[in-house]
Amino acid sequence: MAKLSRSIEIEAPVEKVFDYAKDVGRLWTSWPEEVAARDVELKPDGVGSSARLFGHFLGIHMEGTVEYTEVVPNERIVAKIHWFGESPTWVFSFEPAKGGMKLTAEGEWQVKAPVVGKRVEGMMAKGHEKPIEALLATVKSRVEAEVTAAV
Repeated sequence: MAKLSRSIEIEAPVEKVFDYAKDVGRLWTSWPEEVAARDVELKPDGVGSSARLFGHFLGIHMEGTVEYTEVVPNERIVAKIHWFGESPTWVFSFEPAKGGMKLTAEGEWQVKAPVVGKRVEGMMAKGHEKPIEALLATVKSRVEAEVTAAV
């Protein structure tokens, strides 16, 4: 099992950031690569919210799904992803911090392949370092802009 964890501080109330992330279509189109979400289904409590994801990498069309399997208001969202040969679980944690809040994203990969599984897991985690940092930065800029516009 390989894990990747990144955090960012956002100058906004926890509730605002949580509401942004609870919308599966908004959060998962915040990746730095162009990802589109279709068939977005939002559930009132968040659990079971899902979307079909579409994108391109090196000219290859890719499709996948995301589903929220656990949602604890203003604290945690767990998402299960099935995307072009990988199925990580992402946990987003929300906590108050000085001047706003701290958003943490932690991804976990498990590849059940003898001999090469651990190496592939490590490569997948490593390959998501910059993209997850960019996703967090996008969430930060979008939510902070919304908060500023509301004032």
